[in-house]
Amino acid sequence: MNETILEKIQGFSLDAYRPIFPRELNLGEPLEPKAGNLATVITGMRRSGKSYRLFQAMDSLEQCGVESSRMLYFNFEDDRLDPVTPRTGDDVLEAFFYLHPEAPTEGCYLFFDELQEMTGWGKWLRRIIDTTKATIFVTGSSSKMLSAEFSTELRGRTLEFIQYPYSFREYVRFHYSNIDTDAPAFSTTDRVRLQGAFRDYLRRGGFPAVQNQSEPQAVSMLQGYAQRVVARDVLERHDLGSPRGITAFSRKIMRLCGRLLSLRKTENELKSAGFPIGRALLSDALSYFEEAFLIYSVRERSRTVTDKDGGMAKAYPIDPGLARANAPASTIDEGQALEDAVCIELLRSLDVARDAAVSYLKTKEHGYEVDFVAGDALFDSDIQLVQVATNLEGEKTRRREYRALWEAMSEFGLKESVLVIEEGFEENIERGGRVIHCIPAWKWFLRPLDRSDWPPSAS
Repeated sequence: MNETILEKIQGFSLDAYRPIFPRELNLGEPLEPKAGNLATVITGMRRSGKSYRLFQAMDSLEQCGVESSRMLYFNFEDDRLDPVTPRTGDDVLEAFFYLHPEAPTEGCYLFFDELQEMTGWGKWLRRIIDTTKATIFVTGSSSKMLSAEFSTELRGRTLEFIQYPYSFREYVRFHYSNIDTDAPAFSTTDRVRLQGAFRDYLRRGGFPAVQNQSEPQAVSMLQGYAQRVVARDVLERHDLGSPRGITAFSRKIMRLCGRLLSLRKTENELKSAGFPIGRALLSDALSYFEEAFLIYSVRERSRTVTDKDGGMAKAYPIDPGLARANAPASTIDEGQALEDAVCIELLRSLDVARDAAVSYLKTKEHGYEVDFVAGDALFDSDIQLVQVATNLEGEKTRRREYRALWEAMSEFGLKESVLVIEEGFEENIERGGRVIHCIPAWKWFLRPLDRSDWPPSAS
């Protein structure tokens, strides 16, 4: 029996991680253990809180009376296990059933963390699903663990979720436990506190481990996160050459933070800096950054389905704090940080993994730009138009932001759109039976989790 595996299983205690801060990612009610169950798969960038979401599920099971002896937690990201193969997984189950021989008969709950470290993990997991009386939870730091890679071994066998860093709602609950984020209204004092908290959120971001760190320490940790993703999930996993060039490319993306990314221009800039990387490699690296959840690429809506690789994309880092920490000082302004946070919040609220769930739009008549069109690009139902602005000071600014939304609403036949502003007051702008909801950013980010009645009807 593998002594390292046995030691890891015996050494794990959920008490070591309590109290467990509850995340808002809803995994639904756990299934009763049986062979053939659907496996719950949680993906997301490293350090975004996937492991703690497993701990939260384990804690809930314990509170419901499930004995800890029926639950196995195992993290496959451990250099003592290299190489991690299906045999490693079999050894893990063998050790667990040795320690708890009643678990296979009673039914067990298996929590496999960072399973993508195992070569051939898909076929192994399918075998365990089919042959073990269990309820299975899996995490991984690659979007390849979602449906695109399940087309053979795991088709129809999984429930898929993405864990993002803290939302602003979670950020407020973490730092301001005395503010009820679900309150129908806020006092003047709480409004001021929430406005300040939102500015802090744009600077610090939502990665759990940095929340109680000093700002210099938080920056250092976030830089380490990005470096590890590039090194481990991009360069090493895909065996890429030009590591210094790829690293420089990742920093450029962080610096752009939502501005248009031209691979042709980037290729020339990197060559001038001494990194001769061709566009094909840059394109591959961009897709690998997305796969590792380092960034999300937003493409023009007219190109999202038929021409994914055509035109220029806007690459948004997965967290505004991560973007700031990994870009040169003062290169990311308030507007960029806000736009980045809005993009990721839209992805979080849509709860879908399909490409182009969020795109940007240029109107057909005048080419006015709307920052985000949220909704499935294959179907025009449930489309949201969201514009982002730092403020609406000056008639020229207001006219520019409004005109794009009026024209886009007309093209889509929509009655409502949203303009998220960092500074300003809430108001509804009506024209011709349509309305633009101008909403302060802190309030938009705290909108109800059940968004069926959002935005609020114009009065």
